[in-house]
Amino acid sequence: MPLGRAVGIEGDGADYGSPLLGTRTEGARERRTRTVALIAFSSSAATLLGGGFAAMLIVVGIPEPSVQRPELQTVNTVAVPSYIAAGLVMGHLYTFWLVYRSLRWTGGEDPPTQQEAADALALPRRLYWFEMLAWLCAAILFGWLYGRVDMDLVPKVSLVVLGAGLMTSGVVRVLTEFSMRPVTAIALQVTRPEPRHQSLQGRSLRLWLLGSGLPFLGVITVALFALFEPAATVRGIAVSMCALAAGGFFSGMTFNLLSSSRVSAPVKSVTTGMRRVSEGRYDTEVVVYDGTSLGDLQSGFNAMAAGLRERERVRDLYARQVGEQVARATIESEPELGGVEQTVAVIFIDLVGSTALAAERPAAEVVQILNRFCGVVVAEVNSRGGLVNKFEGDAVLAIFGAPAPLTDPAGAALSASRAMMRRLAREVPEVRAGCGVTYGTVVAGYVGAADRFEYTVIGDPVNEAARLSTYAKADPTVPWASGSAFDAAEPAERRHWREGPTEVLRGRNQPTWMFLATS
Repeated sequence: MPLGRAVGIEGDGADYGSPLLGTRTEGARERRTRTVALIAFSSSAATLLGGGFAAMLIVVGIPEPSVQRPELQTVNTVAVPSYIAAGLVMGHLYTFWLVYRSLRWTGGEDPPTQQEAADALALPRRLYWFEMLAWLCAAILFGWLYGRVDMDLVPKVSLVVLGAGLMTSGVVRVLTEFSMRPVTAIALQVTRPEPRHQSLQGRSLRLWLLGSGLPFLGVITVALFALFEPAATVRGIAVSMCALAAGGFFSGMTFNLLSSSRVSAPVKSVTTGMRRVSEGRYDTEVVVYDGTSLGDLQSGFNAMAAGLRERERVRDLYARQVGEQVARATIESEPELGGVEQTVAVIFIDLVGSTALAAERPAAEVVQILNRFCGVVVAEVNSRGGLVNKFEGDAVLAIFGAPAPLTDPAGAALSASRAMMRRLAREVPEVRAGCGVTYGTVVAGYVGAADRFEYTVIGDPVNEAARLSTYAKADPTVPWASGSAFDAAEPAERRHWREGPTEVLRGRNQPTWMFLATS
């Protein structure tokens, strides 16, 4: 497969775990607008729901002591609504200011500075503490307002508001981290959060305490109140217990879903990436948008994929250097110097008049012609299961039957030689070549030194093919084959050859019975 720039995982929401967050290819301004809008909406919704939950507990969930008294009318209808309205307005203004200041750099294409990245990563934590401070002020103020009328209302109002504030602040932090995943992915490329903010276990424990621990604490508080308060009624305690249990059920479920989503989204991106890699798509890369150990998992996957890409690139280059068959054999088993006898078919094809070609044409043009010539030879040899073993200047040596066995190596070599000669006449008319095909026993293996060797074949068929190609230059329009190659081929291939001369080739003692291709 072609190895290029690493690409993300296709599919809606695959980059950041949700389609609400867009994709990594989204423009900078669109990313900032989306992020700010999600933070504003989620924090507003969480604050309103938290306030509604606190009001429900104060008025209905914990009925005694009651806040619905005539003397508290001014507090209920004027003071509390005024503070809530002012708090919402001031809180939203501050939130927008803080978000804009921390994410101002996201509107441009330049990467953030280390300080800008650190400020962006700290934004969820800062919004959490701001939300907590606002709810703490509300707990103190409401406790004082209601305490002026009845001191027994102070613990009820203040503790309920404070508990609701803790849960709301936690939700705001989680939703802000969710909304900022695209920004976090960029910031994490520049800096890493402090170790104390990276603990996945600590983050899960905080969510459990907010979602389930606080409601349980409220139940315990009501139980203790019932033990030490003589005026407590069974009905009032039952209502309070039911309200707190219901609130704990829904808050626990909400925080559990938020927590599991924070874990499952990075894990899902990695598992999807692993599936793509197992399919051979080594250009896969996941977005690292989590600052905990889950982000380390995402980074580790990317490092693994990068290593596999590099390995495949090296393997691809190696296979191009020595041939796919040799590369596969070398990778599957440790190569050793030496060889074994194997019966193979050999093609040796040599250009006619290459010296004159180099003298008449520019060097760059000669190289281009040679590359086209070799391209035709390699394509026909590879398509029939052969191996191009050597490029020897203007000649090519190819073998069939080693290192990978073939059922009919002689037939494959004869067929390849016919096809390549036809294509050379059509596609590389600037040159002519003599092509010889032989068949016999050679020694195939690794030759060289321990730190530098190559796969090759040595034997008389190789020499015979080279001599035969020289003889074939007398008629370079068709390939020439030895009688051994003709006899070893299947009948279907032999029909394409006719008997030629019988000659003693240069350097040999025995005559060679030759055949010429007819088509």
